[in-house]
Amino acid sequence: MAHLATKRISYWGQLGILTAFTGVGLLIGTAVSLLPLLGTMGLEDLKSISTPGFMDKLLQPSNASALRWMNSISTLFLFFLPAMLYAYLCHKKAALHLGLRQPLQLLPVGVVLLIMFASLPMVSALQELTEMLPWSKASRITFQLAEDAYNRQVAVMARMDNFTDYLLSLLVIALLPALFEETLFRGGLQNLLSRWFKMPVLAIVVTAIVFSAIHGSYLGFLSRFALGFVLGWIFYRTGNLWLSIIGHFFNNAFAITVLYITTKPGQKPDMSKMDEGLPLWAGLASMVLVVALFYLFDKVSVKEIDQPGEEKPMPGVAYTDNPFEEEPVSYNNPGKM
Repeated sequence: MAHLATKRISYWGQLGILTAFTGVGLLIGTAVSLLPLLGTMGLEDLKSISTPGFMDKLLQPSNASALRWMNSISTLFLFFLPAMLYAYLCHKKAALHLGLRQPLQLLPVGVVLLIMFASLPMVSALQELTEMLPWSKASRITFQLAEDAYNRQVAVMARMDNFTDYLLSLLVIALLPALFEETLFRGGLQNLLSRWFKMPVLAIVVTAIVFSAIHGSYLGFLSRFALGFVLGWIFYRTGNLWLSIIGHFFNNAFAITVLYITTKPGQKPDMSKMDEGLPLWAGLASMVLVVALFYLFDKVSVKEIDQPGEEKPMPGVAYTDNPFEEEPVSYNNPGKM
């Protein structure tokens, strides 16, 4: 259950603020993320950023550290800071609103890890299903070029010649994206849409679509949508953002660990190891298991389930001129709430 926006900003206004902060974060993050390149590339190289050969210069093993910093900085400005600024502007207790003040219980965390592990075949099978769709030859070439460009970047960042590189990859590719993305998508967007629509499942679907689309992967759209739905359901049932962050981190960390185990020191990571296809029947079995684990998750998280999608006044704060209700609302006289 979320608290009402203490500054009485309408849902359209809150969405506009979140969108504006995200757009500004994109612009600033893009500019600031180029700073780490100054240590490995000169100003003349950066001036050629729009040329086809720039990516070839950038995606060299020697730029691995710079790429990691670039990724962390850009996601910080694009995902995390906009959500935090939106929450601070629209809500009296930002961390509480985003779901970052919820305590963690060991049993729900364990079930979340089981859910994420059980969903791996479902996610993989959905990518296989996407590739089986009757795309035109031109579309398939476009999609594959986008996948190859993404995989080249990840392969450089995920280059792990020793255990220290592995830990660094877990931090940069697994933990920070999980923290930053979940803060925006689940704590920010889904939280807002759930209260706005009064239909939490619709909010999960819309957020999962945006979450998948923003990654820019055509062939991985369905698989990332499924991942977004699973993470969204976890947040929907508890309002605890840390559980979604843990689930997201596990998904990323599993892929990084597979790369680390299957790649010899000094070799380029084989990105196909991260997306090995599974038959559709395995995906269906995985989906059934995930649904069963969600039922178990509700049982062990029953104390955390707090009527998601609804709002209530914050203790000690008077609410007047409430745009969300027909009558004024205050903490001592909640009216229709």
